[in-house]
Amino acid sequence: MISVKPPVESTPAINPPAQSLPDVSSPPITPSLVASSVPKKVNVTEHPLAQHALMTLRNKLTASPQFRQFSNQLLVMLALDATRTLPTRDDMVQTHSTTHTGQVMAKPVVFLSIARHGLGLAHQAAEFFPEMLIGSITLDRNGDMPGFEPRLHIANAPALSDARVILFDPVIATGLSATQALKFVRRTGATDITLVSFIISFQGLTRVQNVAPDLNVWTAGIDSEWDSKRGPLPGLGNFAERLFG
Repeated sequence: MISVKPPVESTPAINPPAQSLPDVSSPPITPSLVASSVPKKVNVTEHPLAQHALMTLRNKLTASPQFRQFSNQLLVMLALDATRTLPTRDDMVQTHSTTHTGQVMAKPVVFLSIARHGLGLAHQAAEFFPEMLIGSITLDRNGDMPGFEPRLHIANAPALSDARVILFDPVIATGLSATQALKFVRRTGATDITLVSFIISFQGLTRVQNVAPDLNVWTAGIDSEWDSKRGPLPGLGNFAERLFG
């Protein structure tokens, strides 16, 4: 939040007319303003369609069908941003009249949803990425032991060290689940990791950054406030309930 100090009065107590006072109201919080206060590898997408989708998700009057529609759209846009630096290699194809050499993806993309309900959104993103592999990471209680044990659920996965891994959590509140999943994926050998979230709280972002300062993060919004019962504020409510109705 930007605060502006009023000008210091050098004369006593005669207030000027209201119409002559300068406008010192704070500017609205925009993605550019938020992004300027976080590390460079934390990216807040400014695309108008992404911001429109996020506002629709924040609106408590948005019904479940529209909530799912805009969640799918927002995830596709964030996934495209998260893979804009994918390496490519030369390939040659036969066109209708000749041969042509161009660029194709040189690294597989693995999409891992930290929250189970994120799997329901992955199918539309998969249509944009050839042979994208989709899985999830669950945090399960390990008997009577304290804490959680991460488990990877994916079939026919390549070595994660050879892939661009997209970790997806729709809403990151405390950052605990994201950091646990991140540590787990790193232990499997993954090094090219991007964390994607619709919104992330400053508290959650700080926790993630403490674990992985160089991690690439793509999000549509960073919420400055956090409440232990309601999560990030202004937030967007209970994501799973709103997604499925």
